[in-house]
Amino acid sequence: MNFRSTFSQIVWLQVAAIAATSLVMPVAIFLFLDRTVSAYQVQMLHQREQVLFRALSRARDGGLALPPSLETPYAQEISGFAFSVMDGTGKVRLSSEADRGALGPLPPARQQGVFRRKTGKGVYVGASFPETFQDRPIWIQVEQNQENPDVVLDDVVARFLPAVGWLTAGLLLFLLVADIVIVRRALEPILRASAMARAVSPSRMDLRLPTDRMPSEILPVMEAVNQAFDRLEQGFRAQRDLTADVAHELRTPLSVLRMRVESLNEPEVRGRLLADIDVMSRLVSQLLSIAELETVVIGPDDIADLRQVCLEVVELLAPLAFEQGKSMELTGALGAVPVRGRPEMLFQAVRNLVENAIRHSPPKGTVTVEVVDDGRVRVLDRGPGVPEAMKGRLFERFWRARRKERSSVGAGAGLGLSIVSRIAEEHGGTVSLDDRPGGGALFTLKLEPAPASGAAKGTVRAM
Repeated sequence: MNFRSTFSQIVWLQVAAIAATSLVMPVAIFLFLDRTVSAYQVQMLHQREQVLFRALSRARDGGLALPPSLETPYAQEISGFAFSVMDGTGKVRLSSEADRGALGPLPPARQQGVFRRKTGKGVYVGASFPETFQDRPIWIQVEQNQENPDVVLDDVVARFLPAVGWLTAGLLLFLLVADIVIVRRALEPILRASAMARAVSPSRMDLRLPTDRMPSEILPVMEAVNQAFDRLEQGFRAQRDLTADVAHELRTPLSVLRMRVESLNEPEVRGRLLADIDVMSRLVSQLLSIAELETVVIGPDDIADLRQVCLEVVELLAPLAFEQGKSMELTGALGAVPVRGRPEMLFQAVRNLVENAIRHSPPKGTVTVEVVDDGRVRVLDRGPGVPEAMKGRLFERFWRARRKERSSVGAGAGLGLSIVSRIAEEHGGTVSLDDRPGGGALFTLKLEPAPASGAAKGTVRAM
């Protein structure tokens, strides 16, 4: 579980609190009940003592006496009660016990005291009460055997702790589940906003975090984030518009420059200048492609026939390969290979890969475009390949190799392969580079397939 999650932290804090409560609550209730029972027992003993005190009288011999109706039940230990009456010095004057001894120790001062003693008959709980009888101080002690069948309070207390423990555990477990549901429901707007935030990208700068049903503590943060998104969207739009404007403005001067260079009488100089102009024109086109990529949104219903896209690329670039003494072939599936995406963007990606392969293929070499039924396009050439140290940076925008290494990776502006990577990312796909067995490079563009029927295999060769 992710403990950095607010939901996880709240749940675990609730679990800890409930666990502590489940341990403390039964003990606290038990202690409270035990104290209440003890107070009730003392009150009950005091009531017994008052009955004895009111019935106390002076015997003919000067001693103390009780009516037979009271002495008999105590002597027969009915209800487990016993009593003892002592003078102010602690000497027993009247007792229900055969040994006529004190039932328990007297308090150090003339105040009520509670005692507990254990004998062969059981455990007794008693109390000592100071009284004044005929202007003389006396003590009356009353106790009860806790093992007498009439005593049920101790049994209730003894059985209370396990029972209340299970009841408390069940109740707290229910509260834990309820807390989890409540917390999950309270965090639902935040989780929804988090999912929306993950969908925000340069191509979806129109998205904003929802603020409805948002807790008041989080609402200012969400509003501040949305304001930041507004500023980012304006910045991206200004950057995109600047790139597009610059690219458009450069097209006309390049066209004029090409016309003037074509009128030169020196073929060697004219050829080198036209090649440079072609590179600049390609760079302008790539800048426009980058600007367009920032505005394109791939819809769930956008489906393209990958084989048809590759076929159009081969038809377009075959003359270029032929002019350079190279050939091209389209292999793999002959039937439709539907993938999720926009055909014009996929055309741009495949075209960049194929142009790169043509540029690095040796004379009389063959560039192979293979379409696989699972939504992959493999572009293979027999060029010098790419050093291992450069493969990780080949798809970075504007990255170019050092002069001595450009024979293997080309002398372009460093935008073509980065555009391929960006298009693959926008389509939820990937692009990778591997060494071709026997020499050369193997670029693989993998896209998400759309529902399709089986396709036949074959080869279309363009010379």
